[in-house]
Amino acid sequence: MHHQRTTGLTATQFAALLTALTNQLIWGKPGGRPPALTPAQALKTTLLYHRHNLTEELLAEIFTVSQPTISRTINTIEKALAKVFKPLEQPLKMSLDVPGSLVVDGTLVPTWNWRSLGKTNFSGKHKRTGFNHQVICTLDGRLLVITDPLPGARHDAHAFRAHGLDQLLDSSTLADKGYIGLGLATPTRRKPGVKVPQGVKDNNRIINRLRAVVERVIAQVKTWRVLYSGFRRPLSLYRQVFSVVRGLVFYAAGRTFE
Repeated sequence: MHHQRTTGLTATQFAALLTALTNQLIWGKPGGRPPALTPAQALKTTLLYHRHNLTEELLAEIFTVSQPTISRTINTIEKALAKVFKPLEQPLKMSLDVPGSLVVDGTLVPTWNWRSLGKTNFSGKHKRTGFNHQVICTLDGRLLVITDPLPGARHDAHAFRAHGLDQLLDSSTLADKGYIGLGLATPTRRKPGVKVPQGVKDNNRIINRLRAVVERVIAQVKTWRVLYSGFRRPLSLYRQVFSVVRGLVFYAAGRTFE
């Protein structure tokens, strides 16, 4: 599918999403002043924000409206999109019920360093604040799961257990060394002063080669730049924004909400 660079969706997907969106909200008050943006413009504005993480000031200039109008528009459309994408959400057990081996890895979605939270969201590994998400895919690169956010200070092993993934995944699942001790297929960590046997090196190489697919999947998810270049809005809105972007990721990949 050829996705538009602006919205991240095909023209057909955009049209279908616009139809579903208009069924979820009343655009403009009856008898009141017409909104500054049409529903199509409002949806495109919101998708531009999610896809490219543009500032509200820049979006206001692009669409020749005020910054507060952009802010209200994005918030309104996000709330409606969250309802539209609700059918795309599946329980973890159902999402992971696929044949073959899976691959898991964690990723940090960076945010501004909000001092009010202290070190809660600060990731020592990444040296910045953000939220931890676990991403799971198949060996051929099909995205299955992006978990809900946990504070960035939590490492992947903690997040893995916190989401109950230790009850759903086994030794057929590939992961990196951050998951050692969780019963997954991980590379063997070298002990200081001990020479690694060739067989162990070969096994590590195979695991790393196979699990590299999840890095490409994460990179594809983060083409929605709001999850890559820094979340600037109040952290109280992060779950709403993430829920919408997660729905967009699966929708753009071909999953339907009808």
